[in-house]
Amino acid sequence: MAIDPREYLSQEPSRVVTVDDPSRGGGPVAIYDFLGKTAHYTSSFGLQWKKYRDVQIDRLNGAHGSYNHLQLFTQGDLSIFQNATCLEIGSGAGRFTDYLVDLCKTVITIEPSQALTVNAALGAPNLLPAHADLFHVPIRREKVDIVFCRGVTQHTSDTKAAVRRLFDYVRPGGMVMFDVYPLRWYTPFVTKYWLRPFLRHIKSPRFMELAERWVPKLLKVKSKYVNRALPDNIFGRNMANQIIPIADFTQSKSLNEQQQVLWSILDTVDMYTPRYDKPVSFQSILRTLESVGARDTKANKSTFCFKAIAP
Repeated sequence: MAIDPREYLSQEPSRVVTVDDPSRGGGPVAIYDFLGKTAHYTSSFGLQWKKYRDVQIDRLNGAHGSYNHLQLFTQGDLSIFQNATCLEIGSGAGRFTDYLVDLCKTVITIEPSQALTVNAALGAPNLLPAHADLFHVPIRREKVDIVFCRGVTQHTSDTKAAVRRLFDYVRPGGMVMFDVYPLRWYTPFVTKYWLRPFLRHIKSPRFMELAERWVPKLLKVKSKYVNRALPDNIFGRNMANQIIPIADFTQSKSLNEQQQVLWSILDTVDMYTPRYDKPVSFQSILRTLESVGARDTKANKSTFCFKAIAP
């Protein structure tokens, strides 16, 4: 039985977009659009996910990268989704949506870019998809048990404001889960942040072409020369990543060789094309959670994943 959007959405959409060929079947799917045709700063994400949708969808590629990441994100407790209504903010191509619709009772997924039209979970009977911005989600918060927001807050104009906003979308006593890019002492020296001011002005289609051409070549150079010249430890690997500043998944044993290259291309595009990339310190996020009255906070200093109960 299809979800009644009026039960969960607090206002009428500006328009309704229909996807005729959803991934999970079931006939045409309605996407509730609250952004209209206004250009959104996340357009680069829409481009990359529409082209590389299947790369990180476990069900479609036979890998387990997204499942393993979901385990890390929930700090090993997937049971929290059981019988829950989950608001997912920033679904991209649906690498986590595809699991959430199987784990949760109901999933409302929010994505501002056109990647939503190719979400791998479209067609699931318990999924309600909507185009909306993180700061303006028209949700009936009393209906939401869990807010799940992965890989989004750091790509907004104000990371801490985005984190605070997440707590406006969940019922009192509900759970909020999110992550941020880590701001550590060495972050200002990371090569990516020196290159981003120049590279992010390259139009996304052109940058994607460049990444497709050069990332495979640079991975070979890195493996053949740079890695061998440096010690095989954390220091050596980090130095190699700064000398050749591209995403590198060649050490991921859960991916085959082709998948390693595709993940590397995709994440390199993700490193340089988004408008915003704002890392935040661990203590700063803890203070932000304290300011909104969050309790029972569980945080991981390694992954910068946070889980807290709303006041």
